[in-house]
This record gives sequence, structure tokens and C-alpha cells, in this order.
Amino acid sequence: MGVRKKYKRKIVRSNRLFYWYVEPDIDDEGIIKLHIVSEDKKLIVTYEVGQHSIKNKPPNIVIIGEEFEGWTTEYIGYRRVLTPKWSDEIITPKLIGEIIDWCLLKDKEINIVNWKGELLRPIS
Repeated sequence: MGVRKKYKRKIVRSNRLFYWYVEPDIDDEGIIKLHIVSEDKKLIVTYEVGQHSIKNKPPNIVIIGEEFEGWTTEYIGYRRVLTPKWSDEIITPKLIGEIIDWCLLKDKEINIVNWKGELLRPIS
């Protein structure tokens, strides 16, 4: 089954179609989150908006789908990894493209963190 397209914006990266939208997460105290979903639903990520301004906590992204380049082991379930510091005060197509490109980048350092942002273990 495809992605529900209503109220979602489109972006094409690496010759693939992705959909994205921003909305409050009612399950996480209404925190505003960016959601990115590939058309085939293999890449699904959420990113908390405004992480660049938090001084003592490195930014992270939650990987929900099965596709994320750089994993060396099979893993089922949500995974939270550290990300580069993106300028995320305003969500733009440029930022969406940077996030998708980073998720699809094969050669990157992957550091798993818990829900508090504490480093669990590095994966290379």
C-alpha cells in the first residue's frame, strides 16, 4: 500500500519520490516533528524540529523504516541516531533534501542514542 498523500509535500532525491510533513506529536507532549516517508515506505524517519538550538543535547533522528544506509546488522524497531547539526529553525525543502541525503549516505558514522540522547554504542 502506498503513502497517504493528502496534506503532504513531495520532494525527489536520488531519483526517488519522498513525502514530508510537519506536525505535533500527541504521543510525545506535542513536540513538533518532521516526518519523511519514501513512496515505498522503506525509509521512514522523524526529526524533532528545533534541535539545533539545544545546547547540551546533540541532535538525533528516529529511524522507523527498514532502510537506512550504514547499518551492519539487522535491527527491528525504532532506532535513534545522532545527526549532523542542521539549521532547523525553519523547515525548507533544502533541509529535507539534506536529511534524506544523509540517511542515504553509505559512508557515515552512526552513533546510537537512547531517548535522552545518551550515547549507547557506535556502529560503523
